[in-house]
Amino acid sequence: MEEIVSDAYGEPISAGAAPHAGELTVKFENAFDLARIETLLRQARDRGGPSVETVCTLNLVAIHFSAAQYEKARNALEVAATLHPCRIVAVIADQGTQEESLTARLSVVRTGGAITLERIVLSATGRAVRHLESAMMGLLRPDLPMVVVWGGRPQGDLLRRVVESADRIITDSGARPPGYLAETAALLAKGAPIGDLAWARIFPWQSLAADTLDVPDLREHRGNIRRARVVCAGAVGAEGLLLLGWMQSRLKRLEVEIGAEGGADVEEVSSTPIPRAAPIGLGHVKLLEFVAPPATFTLRREKGVLISQVKGDDDGYCAHRVRLPPEMPGRLLALELKLLSGRDELYAQAVQAAAKLLAART
Repeated sequence: MEEIVSDAYGEPISAGAAPHAGELTVKFENAFDLARIETLLRQARDRGGPSVETVCTLNLVAIHFSAAQYEKARNALEVAATLHPCRIVAVIADQGTQEESLTARLSVVRTGGAITLERIVLSATGRAVRHLESAMMGLLRPDLPMVVVWGGRPQGDLLRRVVESADRIITDSGARPPGYLAETAALLAKGAPIGDLAWARIFPWQSLAADTLDVPDLREHRGNIRRARVVCAGAVGAEGLLLLGWMQSRLKRLEVEIGAEGGADVEEVSSTPIPRAAPIGLGHVKLLEFVAPPATFTLRREKGVLISQVKGDDDGYCAHRVRLPPEMPGRLLALELKLLSGRDELYAQAVQAAAKLLAART
């Protein structure tokens, strides 16, 4: 097997990809040489001088289908890894390029003298993508959980094999048409340990709804909720369906309705470096309303603030405001990585209810 090794910092992995400093790059002709990759990884560790220790809590595998897709997700992966030290094995399977190629990029990140992130990026094009799966599995640390960040649609043979071997799989239903929730529901019904960034995205709505119903003067309404309605921005999205699915899974015989109005927010360019909440994207939740006669609970979003209002209660009008967390790369992924194995049963129940709601609408 012939290989070409470059110590040049930031050698691009494919056309259009940005160079990255501090990486060792190796190209292979016929197959990945795992021993050679591990040797180069040790060299990457030694470049910064002797390290007291390596801290690693999981294998974080990111599966993407183009270099551009990986570059878009890279910041989120690495920021989440600062909270959950790990070995990242990023796999880029680009079948759209006919020419066959195999490339590995390796680097490490230190925090306080200790190595807290090992990064291995495996890229293949054309028919050479068949080598990626075995190489990925061979580079995992066997003593640690395997969490897979799936960058494609929730279907296909590769995903089924990942489901069989991963301790947890994290997707983003909000990045795809909501109809794919049915595919996710089918996998969950078979016990797949799936997590979802769309689920993490609605945590503030769930929290505010629960906090409002926990106000002492409003607790009397908790057992009397009859109807719920969600409005999404521009189009019905996975977040809205999951929010209603969550309520239906908690409250039996709940009448639900979902619709869309308006559109996504235009992202404002700020002259200050202060992080702000993400703008309302297409399909994101704009309003949640539920009725517990005679009271009506309305939660709505105004820019970076969630506002809760209650009307019709015999104690009078009630209002509450909560500021949404600033949107930082990797925030949602870090939340989902708090569970490293198994599945979130509450999420699984919400997806099943959301899939039934979607089927009833269509």
